[in-house]
Amino acid sequence: MMEKRYKRLGDILIEKGIISQADLQYALSIQKETKKPIGEILVDLGLCTWQQITKALAEQYGLNFFSEKPKIDLNLKNKIKIDLMKELRFVPIREETDKLIVATDNVYNLSLIIKRLKFLFDKEVEIYLIAPNLFEELMVEIESEKEFDFEVTEQLFAEEEEEEKVSEEELFDESTPIVRMVNNIIEHAIQLDASDIHIEPREGKQVVVRYRIDGVLRRITEYPKASHSSVVTRIKILSKLDITERRLPQDGKFYLKKENEQYDFRVSTMPSVYGEKVVMRILKVSQSHRKLEELGYSAYNFERIQELIKHPYGIILVSGPTGSGKSTTLVGIINSLNHEGVNIITAEDPVEYTIDGITQCQVNPEIGLTFAKYLRAFLRQDPDIIMVGEIRDRETAQLAVEASLTGHLVLSTLHTNTAPGAIDRLVNMGIEPSLISSSLIGVIGQRLVRKVCKNCSVESTLPEDYKKLALKLYPEYEPKQHVAQGCDACNETGYKGRTAIAEVLIVDDEIRRLIKRGNSVVEITEAAKQRGMRTLFEDGMYKVLTGETTLDEILRVTGGSEEE
Repeated sequence: MMEKRYKRLGDILIEKGIISQADLQYALSIQKETKKPIGEILVDLGLCTWQQITKALAEQYGLNFFSEKPKIDLNLKNKIKIDLMKELRFVPIREETDKLIVATDNVYNLSLIIKRLKFLFDKEVEIYLIAPNLFEELMVEIESEKEFDFEVTEQLFAEEEEEEKVSEEELFDESTPIVRMVNNIIEHAIQLDASDIHIEPREGKQVVVRYRIDGVLRRITEYPKASHSSVVTRIKILSKLDITERRLPQDGKFYLKKENEQYDFRVSTMPSVYGEKVVMRILKVSQSHRKLEELGYSAYNFERIQELIKHPYGIILVSGPTGSGKSTTLVGIINSLNHEGVNIITAEDPVEYTIDGITQCQVNPEIGLTFAKYLRAFLRQDPDIIMVGEIRDRETAQLAVEASLTGHLVLSTLHTNTAPGAIDRLVNMGIEPSLISSSLIGVIGQRLVRKVCKNCSVESTLPEDYKKLALKLYPEYEPKQHVAQGCDACNETGYKGRTAIAEVLIVDDEIRRLIKRGNSVVEITEAAKQRGMRTLFEDGMYKVLTGETTLDEILRVTGGSEEE
């Protein structure tokens, strides 16, 4: 029994099938040089996650484990010396009538933790395992919680608690608790493949940290509001922002290299009634090299997009709400068209992905450097292809039309719910229908949907109404779907990664005639469907039947179909 209890971590992970013997040998060879713990090396190499390590150890030692940071009873810290917590690496979570619950990231101190705490509390001790990064966050929470003098009535009923005083020098020191906590928040987001980090001060004494994972925000952890000013200052230092300015929004960026991948962090701070909110968008540099064929379009829509980008001139629009992958699609199109024989110029706000071989320009409205101003300048730069980040106003739309009519291929985005809706949007901006019909060659309307986890997916039936609809749309496929229950690979969500669903409107002679005559969006949509356009829902249903996503996900994103 004792032999099993002290089995090495690497052997446990091999037994669980999480890593291979070759993976372990490679990690051990790195350990000889770096002297880092083997678990940290395996996570840094991307061979496993802290959650997998924690769960494997918990099963091996017969313990429960926390997959996310638990809420702790801070009153317990007054009953246990912090020095003892640091020495044995445990954090008290809560005290119940007959037992004390604690968390640790170190399995080798289990008996000692139980012995010491049983003596102090005269209760049974229940130990949960927790990942080291979450453990560090708990320690920061305990260390940063301040004692208050409640003898004075005014302090007892004060609306705001005293801020933790941390010097600027400490916020440059990688070993201080605040810096470690910020690093953990960032690194944990990378591990979970999050696209955004939201740090939100709320009413009360807590600040909530949420990650956007596969397009959905998830609450990950929280920390005391007393530490928030220091956390924001640390992020501002990383982003080269003004640490003294708290009344105005600021934008900045910083870079991080991890596991041979560079990550760009676009940082936005904004004052709110409870303090400064921080949002960090995470961009993988390697994403800037993705081609159109790597973006997950169905084969049918991919062929239609390929047909569009063969045109030497005209306007191609990508439409959809914020977060629907429009910029990624434009990058994919540009990478597919980029070669030595063409001159490609872009105006973006901001420049999210840096692409080799093209000229990228950053819009700056504060000094009058707008999309429209850049477009005028571009026409004097002998371009073949022009990409405008977004058409926001009549002036930009008019210049884009003029550029397309003078022999340039213009790529841009527009915020509309459907592909045919982009035509109506241009008309509402004040562009003549005759000019739209002459210049527009196609619109790609799209959304991003979560992909079902392949590791834990099982076959399932469709509801009767949707079964009939599936048979009508795609009679060659069985009317069934795959759903997932949740596992380590998908962080118990049932989904891992995202893919695109799209509707590709190709402007042919008939559609051009309808636009020129000023026909309604409904009429243009119906004509486009007769000419082969799949709606977002129809393309989504195809991906349900092929096992890529679920019906619930398609309904969440598209709202369903009028034909149900």
